[in-house]
Formats: sequence, C-alpha cells, structure tokens
Amino acid sequence: MAVRVSIPNVHGVETPVPDVILTFVPYDRDSVIRALERKAGSRPHTRELDSLFRAFREPFNAYLAVTLQLERLRAARDSLAAGAGDQEGSRNPRLAAIRDSLAALEPAHQRARAALDQARAALWPRMDSLRQAVHQWEAGAYAGYAGATKDLAARAGVNPVSDTTDAGGWATIHIPAGRWWVTGRTIDPADPNAEWYWNVPVDRDTVRLDPRSGRTQSRY
Repeated sequence: MAVRVSIPNVHGVETPVPDVILTFVPYDRDSVIRALERKAGSRPHTRELDSLFRAFREPFNAYLAVTLQLERLRAARDSLAAGAGDQEGSRNPRLAAIRDSLAALEPAHQRARAALDQARAALWPRMDSLRQAVHQWEAGAYAGYAGATKDLAARAGVNPVSDTTDAGGWATIHIPAGRWWVTGRTIDPADPNAEWYWNVPVDRDTVRLDPRSGRTQSRY
C-alpha cells in the first residue's frame, strides 16, 4: 500500500513532507490513549500552556510574514539583476523599486526579530517548566501503553511496522491483511508549538495524510 503526507507550507500551499515516520498498527492508537487518560485524569497545565503559545504565536507570525516578504523581494531582485548589467540595472525602474522596498523593509524585519527574541526570552522558560511537568504526567499516565498495545498486536497476530516518507512525501509498504491504522506527525511550519497529527484507518490501497484527514494540535 502507499501513503502520502502533505501539509500547508509557510505560504499556505499544500506541499509533500519528507522524512515523516509512519507507523502501521493493528489497533486504534487514539482509543488506547483515551482509555489511559480517563484513568489518569486531565492533562495538567494545558490552559496556561495554550495561553503562552498564543502569546508567542503573534510575534512569531509577524516575524515570519516579514521574512517571507523579504525573501520574495530578494528573489525578484536577483532574477532581474541576473538579466541586466550594472548600468542597465541602475536604470531599470522595476529593479530600483524593489531595492527601495527592500531598504524600507529591513528595519521592520529587525524590529520583528527583536520582538520575537524578547517574546522567546520572556515566555520560553515558563513553557519549558510546564512542559516538563506535562511530560512527568505523561510518564505515569501512559505507563501501561506498551503493555496494552502489545496485547492488542498479539491478539491480531501481527506486529506494528513502520516506514519513512521520501522526498515526494510518499511511503510504500506491505502489510498483512486485516484491520490497520497508520499514525504519523510532523511540525506545523506556521507554529513552532504545534504539529500535524494523523491516526487514520487503512481502508484502501492509497491513503493520503493531509489537512482533511489530520488535525493540528499543541505540542505539550
């Protein structure tokens, strides 16, 4: 069977994702997680972490937007300059306008970078502290995960298998007949504290893990 992974890139264009580890299991991973979490109780600190993530996302997105604008202008400048000599380039009004725009945008880029650095210095120590507490909770809450999934695989008479997507976002793998799910995750390019996550039943020869079959979630 074949699986393709694609998500929106920083420009919002759906793009294949290489090097995503895909795991094929004969059980619904999310149902196991939910059962363990019901016993352990609510995940701690999610409300405060979500608030911190939102506070960081604003300067991050502002910096990303200015950076992308600079990259587009630089690419346009270099493309025009490559086809013109120095004297011709100096008389090219379009090239001159792009250079003016770049000069005007550089201070905004520096301010956005400074604001992002300030937000990181102010917010990340608390984020790291809370994340450590969440990871300690997970260590206890999910302590039974390995045993539970081992029993489920034994009942199905098969073992989990994995593969990694290639440069085109594809992975091709053979799995025995039966009920299978494919799981995978990858960083959200638009948010450093979020990821794309999939847990999809394998019910056809080609499975697409994309924004329609997956979801974004916080990286606690």
